[in-house]
Amino acid sequence: MVDNNLVTKKQEIFNYVNAFLGGGMVDVELDPIHYEAALTKALSRYRMRSDHSVEESYVSLKLVQDQNDYILPSEIMEVQQIYRRSVGSRPMSGSQAGPLYSQSYVATANQQIFTVNYNLSSIGTIIVTINGTESSNYATDSGARTITVNTPLTAGTVVGVKLYAVGESTTGSLFDPFNLAYSNAYLLSKQNTGGLATYELFSQYQELIGRMFGSFMEFTWNSSTKKLTILQRPRAEEEVLLEVFMFRPDVQLLDDYLAKQWIKDYTLASCKYMLGEAREKFATIAGPQGGTSLNGSSLKAEAQSEMEKLENEVAMAMAGGTGYAFTIG
Repeated sequence: MVDNNLVTKKQEIFNYVNAFLGGGMVDVELDPIHYEAALTKALSRYRMRSDHSVEESYVSLKLVQDQNDYILPSEIMEVQQIYRRSVGSRPMSGSQAGPLYSQSYVATANQQIFTVNYNLSSIGTIIVTINGTESSNYATDSGARTITVNTPLTAGTVVGVKLYAVGESTTGSLFDPFNLAYSNAYLLSKQNTGGLATYELFSQYQELIGRMFGSFMEFTWNSSTKKLTILQRPRAEEEVLLEVFMFRPDVQLLDDYLAKQWIKDYTLASCKYMLGEAREKFATIAGPQGGTSLNGSSLKAEAQSEMEKLENEVAMAMAGGTGYAFTIG
């Protein structure tokens, strides 16, 4: 089966090469497609070489129970870190985080036994509802992973099962140190017990507990497919914060006072190179005075020199960006 997306991507490359070889020129001048190709090359080259073409941002992501793979927007280039609001471990299931397991069953006539695909021995609270009303008239079998209603049910009865790690009203180990610091003002006052030193020690303790008990989430990121894979199974719904690097839109780059002149100059150099490629195909043009020689070779040489100069400007961060850090080796 032919992948239409792959065919389209290949054709874009073929069109790009054809334009830069002077394809389609019959009057030895540039056409709109060649200007478009030159600008596209300038933007792509700038994005590849300059860190000024990206911006650091934060994106919220809602994790779904038992789902490890998530497709992020195409503007995201890299995922640096995942931040959670919990202090160590994972948030326990509760009314805010949601149950560990939730399933509805439609009973047949006289049915009493319902299979639960979960380890019941690790569950703290089981909520069973019959037609929306909570019921305690049931028994569990952890070995068989079943819940048995003590009285036969009629056909069509809806049985709901929700499993919680601790309790339905538990909110988990959620914690916001900044809110706590302000609500307990003694942490910010040197006259009272504690002070900023206490808060600093607690922050270090929180970071250590997070590293030891799962507050920092491990993940893999595929920059081509934009797929984020969480390496631990989310046991409940949870909202996390992603630290990411995103592409700056083309319109921002074209308005940026540092980048736009570089993009203009590189587009001009690319156009010169394409025009020189076309003019080299016709060394001379016949005329009444014996013909005219075209400047294809000199245009290409001039364009190549300008491109090298512009590449050096990007390396020196003259077109924006922080540049590379000092390295040895």
